[in-house]
Amino acid sequence: MSSQRAYPRHLAFPFRIGDDGRPVAVQSREEHVRDELLQLILTSLGERAFVPEFGTNVRRLTFENLDQATQSLTKATITQALRRWLGGRVEVEELEVTVSESTLAVELRYRLAGAADSRTLRFQRGGA
Repeated sequence: MSSQRAYPRHLAFPFRIGDDGRPVAVQSREEHVRDELLQLILTSLGERAFVPEFGTNVRRLTFENLDQATQSLTKATITQALRRWLGGRVEVEELEVTVSESTLAVELRYRLAGAADSRTLRFQRGGA
């Protein structure tokens, strides 16, 4: 009788090969949801062939004029995408988008659905 893993096997994001030559898999639900958040936020609209409405265009917005309008648009776009694609998996506690000169920064505080503790995801992207 073989033992089952505590969490189903999902590939890590970004995709990478481990030391054993196999694709790296996530080890927990928390890690899998974090990877899903990154994929959603960093995927451009139209990038996925069979799901063109998946994504947020945050990477494209980095190269726009970084002002209050870009900041508001980015926050609205991410909020809508989170509701649509991950609304049943995460509860957004706070989403902060800041722009400074040529840098767009996103900080997302969230909880996994049904969990008590919060997690934070931060990233920033600088323009040319």
